[in-house]
Amino acid sequence: MANTINYAAVFNRILDEKFFIMPRTMWMENTNPGIVYDGGKEVKIPMLSADGLGDMQSCEAPAGDLVLEWETKKLQWYRGRDFKIPRYAVNETNFALNADNALRVFLRTKVIPEMDTVRIAAAAQGALSYGTVKAQATNGITTANILDLLMADITDVQDKIGEDEQLYIQISTSLKGLLERSSQIQRYLNVRDFTVRSVNMKMEALNDQYLVGTPSAYMHSVVKLLDGRTSGQTVGGVEFVGLGANINWIIAARPAVDAIARPQITKVFSPDENQLGDCWKIMFNMYHGLWTMQNKGDGLLVNLDTTPGTLTVASEAGTAAVGDSVITVTGVGDIMPGMKLVYKAASGTAPSVAIGTKLTTSDGWADLPADGLISTTNGYKITVALVSANGQPVSAGNTTVVAKAS
Repeated sequence: MANTINYAAVFNRILDEKFFIMPRTMWMENTNPGIVYDGGKEVKIPMLSADGLGDMQSCEAPAGDLVLEWETKKLQWYRGRDFKIPRYAVNETNFALNADNALRVFLRTKVIPEMDTVRIAAAAQGALSYGTVKAQATNGITTANILDLLMADITDVQDKIGEDEQLYIQISTSLKGLLERSSQIQRYLNVRDFTVRSVNMKMEALNDQYLVGTPSAYMHSVVKLLDGRTSGQTVGGVEFVGLGANINWIIAARPAVDAIARPQITKVFSPDENQLGDCWKIMFNMYHGLWTMQNKGDGLLVNLDTTPGTLTVASEAGTAAVGDSVITVTGVGDIMPGMKLVYKAASGTAPSVAIGTKLTTSDGWADLPADGLISTTNGYKITVALVSANGQPVSAGNTTVVAKAS
């Protein structure tokens, strides 16, 4: 009897070998030692809290509470692809070799860049929600000041959480290049050991804090995932749509950010098994998610460019009451979880938006209704902003209001 090769098992060993050491965000992976994940789309994260010290009375201390609670989180992204390799393209003896190479290329050029980009944007969203964002014009960062700016941000984080916690600096490659040309950098750069799973690696460090150079194309606060199915999105993958401020760098204590990814080759069908075509079929999918921990939010700082992303905003007259206007924003679909659109209208110039400054109802900002229908004054200037749940903006656009006059 001929040997039967379990190709899915073979290819999953490749995933185990490569997947967790190739990403630029590998330091985020499963940082909480008590996390419980049994498969599927949910994880349970332990949240431990304790009362502080009290005064002793004689030989007794006051009773206190030590509480362990479990917070259930859902993996936010469930992504996959099915690939077909025609029978005539390979024979059975070299199928594994060709598919092995294709899988490695797929991981390196598509899967891991998407995961890195989504994780970085999600970490930025966490910092926005906690208010741990610092605005810094990217074009104002130079070889003369980048070291001081980075060290100041590191100090800000350490001042909140202490100096014992290991920090990770996720920085764009272009800015890392500036840093390496700084006249004082040799005093602070070193190399440290880093272990991920069973693999030991060497990583650059700035003053003993890990320094992770990352392609600038990954460093965005808002990204869009293409569904791979509908018109204009069939290529799949991740897309930066200009809807968020660019990230200069992220500084994080490892427990402040927690990510889980579970990639797998679920099935491999030979041409004889495949009922839908004379080809090999490889089925890949991945559940993954990232959470920033609110009780550890002080350990996360994101330095954003001061230039917001750009929204395309239009206005047309409503058809019901006088003053009705329908506001549309082009290109904003299912971008990042927890974000929303807000607006403000004014009689003179369009209201301004600044990265790092919340847009609040007390300042006249309101949620834009799902249908875009608002009541305002014809000819006013309106600004629409994309904000995090607590009102931190990442992008904005404006137009002149066209409202029903009579």
